[in-house]
Amino acid sequence: MSNTNKISNIPHTLEPLVIIKMYAQKLIHSAVYIVNKEIQLYNLASIFKFYIPNLEIIIFPAWDSIPYKKNSPHNSVMAERIKTLHSLITKRNDTPYIIISTINAIAQKVLHQNTILQSVLKITSQQNITRDYIKNYLIYHGYSQYSIVQDIGEFAIHNNVIDIFPITYKNPIRIHLHNNFIQSINFFNYQTQSIDNNSSLNEIFIYPTSEIIKQKENIDLFSKIYKTKVSQDQNLLDTITSGKKYIGEENFLPLFYQEELQNIFNYIPQNTTLIFNNKLAKEIEEYNNQIYSHYNYRSQLSYQIPPHQLYINLKDFQTITKQFHKIEFSQSENTINNLAITHKNAHTTAFDVTIKIQTIPNFKILAQNKKIDIFEILTQYIQTICHTKKLIIACYSIGSLEYIQNRLRIFNIKLCKIENYQEIHSSHNIAILPIDHSFISKHTIVVAEHDLLDKQEIIGKSNISNIISNDTNIDIGDIVIHKDYGIGKIVGLDIIKVFDSYHDFIKIEYYNSDKLFLPVENINLISKYGQQNANVILDKLGSTSWQQRKTKIKNHIKKIAKELLAIEAARRLSTGKLFLPDENYKHFCNEFTYIETEDQLQAIKDMEHDLSSGRIMNRLICGDVGFGKTEIALRATFLVASKNHQVAIIVPTTLLCRQHFIVFTERFKKFPNIKIKQLSKIVERSEIKRTKESLSSGQVHIIIGTHAILAQDITFANLSLLIIDEEQQFGVKQKELLKKIKTSIHVISLSATPIPRTLYMSLCGIKDLSLINTPPKNRVPVTTCTTYYDETIIKDAIIREHNRGGRVFYVCPQISNIESINDNLKKLLPEIKINTAHGQLPSSQLDTIMNDFFDGKFTILLTTSIIECGLDIPFANTIIIHNADMFGLAQLYQLKGRVGRSSIKGFAYFILSEKATNTSTTRLEIIQSINSINSGFTLSLHDMDIRGFGNLVGEEQSGNIKDIGIELYQQMLEEELNTHNENPQDLDHINVNINVNIRIPEHYIKDIGLRMRVYKKIGNLKTKEDIDNYYIELTNKFGKLPSEVENLLNTIYIKQLCASIGICEVEQVKNTIILKIDSNTAVRQEILNYFINNPLTFKIQNNSILMLINNTPNCTISFIIHHISKINSLNKEALN
Repeated sequence: MSNTNKISNIPHTLEPLVIIKMYAQKLIHSAVYIVNKEIQLYNLASIFKFYIPNLEIIIFPAWDSIPYKKNSPHNSVMAERIKTLHSLITKRNDTPYIIISTINAIAQKVLHQNTILQSVLKITSQQNITRDYIKNYLIYHGYSQYSIVQDIGEFAIHNNVIDIFPITYKNPIRIHLHNNFIQSINFFNYQTQSIDNNSSLNEIFIYPTSEIIKQKENIDLFSKIYKTKVSQDQNLLDTITSGKKYIGEENFLPLFYQEELQNIFNYIPQNTTLIFNNKLAKEIEEYNNQIYSHYNYRSQLSYQIPPHQLYINLKDFQTITKQFHKIEFSQSENTINNLAITHKNAHTTAFDVTIKIQTIPNFKILAQNKKIDIFEILTQYIQTICHTKKLIIACYSIGSLEYIQNRLRIFNIKLCKIENYQEIHSSHNIAILPIDHSFISKHTIVVAEHDLLDKQEIIGKSNISNIISNDTNIDIGDIVIHKDYGIGKIVGLDIIKVFDSYHDFIKIEYYNSDKLFLPVENINLISKYGQQNANVILDKLGSTSWQQRKTKIKNHIKKIAKELLAIEAARRLSTGKLFLPDENYKHFCNEFTYIETEDQLQAIKDMEHDLSSGRIMNRLICGDVGFGKTEIALRATFLVASKNHQVAIIVPTTLLCRQHFIVFTERFKKFPNIKIKQLSKIVERSEIKRTKESLSSGQVHIIIGTHAILAQDITFANLSLLIIDEEQQFGVKQKELLKKIKTSIHVISLSATPIPRTLYMSLCGIKDLSLINTPPKNRVPVTTCTTYYDETIIKDAIIREHNRGGRVFYVCPQISNIESINDNLKKLLPEIKINTAHGQLPSSQLDTIMNDFFDGKFTILLTTSIIECGLDIPFANTIIIHNADMFGLAQLYQLKGRVGRSSIKGFAYFILSEKATNTSTTRLEIIQSINSINSGFTLSLHDMDIRGFGNLVGEEQSGNIKDIGIELYQQMLEEELNTHNENPQDLDHINVNINVNIRIPEHYIKDIGLRMRVYKKIGNLKTKEDIDNYYIELTNKFGKLPSEVENLLNTIYIKQLCASIGICEVEQVKNTIILKIDSNTAVRQEILNYFINNPLTFKIQNNSILMLINNTPNCTISFIIHHISKINSLNKEALN
């Protein structure tokens, strides 16, 4: 008797609804649902959770790495697998559940149950456990110890505070220990390092970051077995035996454990139902063929574990699952239309399931035919049909949910937000329910977001202030620059006794090994000289050389500041043309096929405000590739062009020109009165001539072009907006020509990696800045690899991409390199198709090649940096850059941005030449270290550090501020700009010398590098609010502040108070506090009266005020703060 029920002719998208019906009718208790693709897992989990909220949903993913490939699965994937296996061991049998997994996942063998039970650490409130026990567990199970926790898989220990970012949690966790008892467990914010006081936890489970547990006995076992094998990889053996991570070590998983690996079905009770489609057997076979293909290739190079020890094959699967009840779906290729599914078990009446499904109208076609808003069509449908059934609008995200709610509210349709099916009480409902198709069932009408929007979710707004305020940290060994003494090197942090108190002093070495000791409360007198410390000549203490250089630069900065302020003043005084949004503009915006991110919406509002403000716009819009900058340019263009004014869009390459022309033409097709043309070398001469004439007469409204737009024979009738795309690509000559065009017209600059000058002017407020920092849904960072030329690496990279159906960019710096590289690639990979493209090809041929590449007619595009801008090919997810050290930092970043533009993992390989210099390899290190999705802004900050700011007023972008260092240059420019404020404050040269301990004790923060960073942070606190917030942050992170740290924070507060009333020094001499008044400060009469009226406390002596105190260290600081605060209050009252 067969134990398999076969359900025929069911569309794939309806399988979950049939399974839900089975659970509702109690036809199944628990199940394993095996699907084809990893990307389906989480959407299916959300669907099951919505319809059956009490059902336990377990996801079991596959390793996100290719079998036998020299790469490792992501830590979060391995931890999720261990979490699933652990929950299956410990769960109760009477709890219904569904495991959602893939063919690749169930084919892969897993750790033995005993190993899983031993690998998980449970921590509960009030548990008796030592700090060292937790630390050892974390180290052995793949966690890395750092000074502060910022990423998954990290931990930090400070006294009895343990910070952990467990691999399966969305936020890190802070554990407070007291006498070896768990006192509290809380989540905390890894950006601010502050705890969430409302997140007290009773227990947590910490799972390993890897399926390989690096305990000594496991490593010893691996070493013993591996040494017996032939064709050993010595690097693999040495790395693992030293306890380090070897990329791809998971391929040797069985060698680490005494017990044999099991399979997922060893963890599952036999009353579990297996659900899959009828293609499962074929797909298991295909996957096994891939596994053996990879094994055969890699085993020729070195020893590999045979596949049967790591994976199960089809025969194994059939044998293992023989005792399980199975449901097999066979798919229908038909559309969903009045579908009725009735299944009766041939062997028993206990398994009958019936489900009836109908389709709904195609709202998009109806809206298009009737030329009305799609939500008006939906409203009509709701009013006509939905009075007999409950409506559910199914959304992918909270962003799209709120968007649809707002749109329908205009038509007086109120939607009730529900979390699950049981909450349906209203007639009209909306929920997070990621289904792909709309349908009508017995009681409900479900309308999918996909059938309304085809849009992506709104991503949360980025915290721009956190991105911009990136304090430069300093550490032992750094080259720094002291405002008064010049360039030195930090060589230590020393404790020095001053009178009866202990202070921390930063020890700075100068020429001839001379030393300067800087009190930590004056740390803001030093700044980091830059990332490039090689060949720096230290200044000589007592020499006039530094002061001469500083004076020269200060005069230069005064000139620059004057010109910057003049630019800003002129911009604010000049009148710009007004372009106000109207109904046509709203219709144009509605044509956008995605939902805007919040950052994007803010940038749009900024642009709209600029164009309607009456002043000339000069705005930088900074955001990574694919983040939506072009949409802002489109809307700005429409606002101007629809008023019969002209817009010029200048781009650096012909390919980007071609792509923009296609995009703009498509978006403006419903507005035929707005004429669009392009100018570049791919346009025929006769067409260029006609376009120039039309520009001059005003018949062309939008011109898109390369630097051809800047030709002398081009004139505009009424140019009002200039959009500069990827401005960092233009040379000096083009920028000088742009400068002439930009006079008295609106300007938008678009860039992922703005040149240092533009970025810095934006940060200074001279140019307005809109930062788009939120990525599209499911975008993942690109993995980078820097190496010298290695045919094995290149071959593996291309084969991997080819096997997953993708495309490969192979980029070389010069056209002359193409022929030889092409020959090498053909010899290396004779079975893979290659084509070449570069800027010297005829435009028609270039177009054909790019279209063929997009269509997948060949796998490798061997090209130059012509593809740096403008190409959007989501299937191309591997890029190999030949002689990468010959490219600039921004170029490398742009090239890296050609891949990973979808939810598919992207890979970038930087191949170094033998002549690579230190500077060029530094660029590559920066690219590799910046691994977040939106990194162009951060990259530009690094670029300012490497190259300097250049001439901020002119267009020069090269050169370094070698004489004084970048950070100090920035500070001096800001100070000069601030001299025009009414009350400029300078904390740098206010000295506070009082007899109290001022330092961060080693027992509070052990790591010296972290102490230095905390000192730097404290030195940069500008207000009392900053100090209070940092006090809380330190307390949350490290525990109660020692008195020495409180004294340090209070000393900074005293300096702040002094700065606002002109006190330049606070000095304690025995029981007297001397307040020295700056010679340029006039003491107000109200303050003098306060001194006179308190003769027991104050005495006036020349330009100093003497305050008499009791010589008690505990009250000295509070005494000073009390009286200087009083002086401040009197000063403010006098000003008012």
